[in-house]
Amino acid sequence: MTRTTVKTPRRRGRSRRKLRKGRVALALTVLALLIVSIVTLVSWLMSGTVGCTRGGGDFRRPVTEAIECGRRDAEKVMSTAPESMERQRALLDIRAREAELRENGHAHAADDYINSATDYLKTHKIL
Repeated sequence: MTRTTVKTPRRRGRSRRKLRKGRVALALTVLALLIVSIVTLVSWLMSGTVGCTRGGGDFRRPVTEAIECGRRDAEKVMSTAPESMERQRALLDIRAREAELRENGHAHAADDYINSATDYLKTHKIL
């Protein structure tokens, strides 16, 4: 009897396993790149570059009406005489409006209002 050379199934099985491992590795790499791309896109959209966020990690949209109203009220303070009762009343009106907004459940609008008014008054060296 002569011996014939027969390919063993082990070799074929090992090469298939290697091929499967390679495909799985490729699929996982593509999936990881996709996830990183999505996270990067979301991060970029949530950063301040798009203009829909506020500083300090607050992701609510700014209330433009409150910002404009705070600036207008700060301009009223500037139109009064320094160290007069009218100026003190205008400053108290700003605080009263902020408190009213907070009591009505509009804390984010109150933050935008008071920050706008305070920034305007600080740039003009009133506060």
